[in-house]
Amino acid sequence: MNGTRSARANLWEKALSLPLARDDDFFGSTRRPVGIDPQHLRVINDTALRSRLIMAGIAEGLQSPKGPQRIKSIIRVYPAFDAPRPGNRPRAVRTASAPAEPSRTAFGLPTVEELNALLARIGQVEREVSHELQGRLHGDIDRLKKQIATLDGDDFERAFRELDGAMKQRRQLATEVREEAFRRIDADATFEPRRYLRLISRERT
Repeated sequence: MNGTRSARANLWEKALSLPLARDDDFFGSTRRPVGIDPQHLRVINDTALRSRLIMAGIAEGLQSPKGPQRIKSIIRVYPAFDAPRPGNRPRAVRTASAPAEPSRTAFGLPTVEELNALLARIGQVEREVSHELQGRLHGDIDRLKKQIATLDGDDFERAFRELDGAMKQRRQLATEVREEAFRRIDADATFEPRRYLRLISRERT
């Protein structure tokens, strides 16, 4: 009996050493369980350890990697070692009616509302970042455009070269603005649609 307790204690320590599951670790229709202590939701890559934890009643599998997607393996741990056994879950009763079409979220796709919210947020943050990074540059470009209209000779050539350099710098900054906007949105854990950033290209047309 003491050996069993010791083995479970060792498994429990290993379970608590696993990284905590984040909101963006959950994929598709799988969501973070409501009302569960975040400390009890862990990401696990060791399939052998996952099986041992489940068989010992220490953990319940919530999400398993499958298909070509790189889906995280997530478990819920039970401090009382009373996790439900895989074979003890009640099975859904099947009916003769036609099967319902799978939800688009089951494939990791956003709803129209989520996509609209994400695109609106990208536009908003890009404007904020652009104002921060490009404010001075826009002022220089406007000034040079006005000067070119009144200059000639060497002064015109100099102002034209400066304007060309500023325009190239602005195009380069446009890419940096988008990258920074994506980074800020991805870091905002309170904004749920951020998990669909992976579906949107960061390239500008």
